[in-house]
Amino acid sequence: MTDPLAHLRDIHLPESASFWPLAWGWWLLLGLLTCVLLGGVYALIRYRRNNRYRRLAEAELDAAFQRWQDQADPARYLQELAVILRRTALTAFPNQGLAGMRGLDWLMFLDATLTNSQADFCQGVGRALLEGPYQPHPQVDVTALHQLAQRWVRQHKRPRTPSNPSAKTSPVQEQAGGING
Repeated sequence: MTDPLAHLRDIHLPESASFWPLAWGWWLLLGLLTCVLLGGVYALIRYRRNNRYRRLAEAELDAAFQRWQDQADPARYLQELAVILRRTALTAFPNQGLAGMRGLDWLMFLDATLTNSQADFCQGVGRALLEGPYQPHPQVDVTALHQLAQRWVRQHKRPRTPSNPSAKTSPVQEQAGGING
């Protein structure tokens, strides 16, 4: 008698599951992650491009402050600071009519656009921008004024583009309660 088990073949195991090709769910996940990554890169590039003027203004402020430390000429520093703030504001608020704004209106604008301002320009150290650039030896706390200018450059609020272009108001008008008040 022969052994009946001797004629049986070995058990054949199925091939292991392959990593490739991917199932459709993995393709969907990869596509979604790619979209999120590209959207993040686009947002970062746009943020950096929109805030380039802030970095340039900060560099100019630091250079002016360094010149003041080397030469101890507060009148020159105030003149340079006034130009830097004006150029920065004209870049950030191009359609606000800032070119002709002078005196206390200019300081009110700076206060109105600064986040968490307690009238630092109108009533604080920033008031030196009114007459200081025109005096030969102004008495001003240049370090405090420099810190205030840096804070304004970093934290000023840029206006949102209005949905109705004819409904533009300046930050000073918004602070005063609108155009008709």
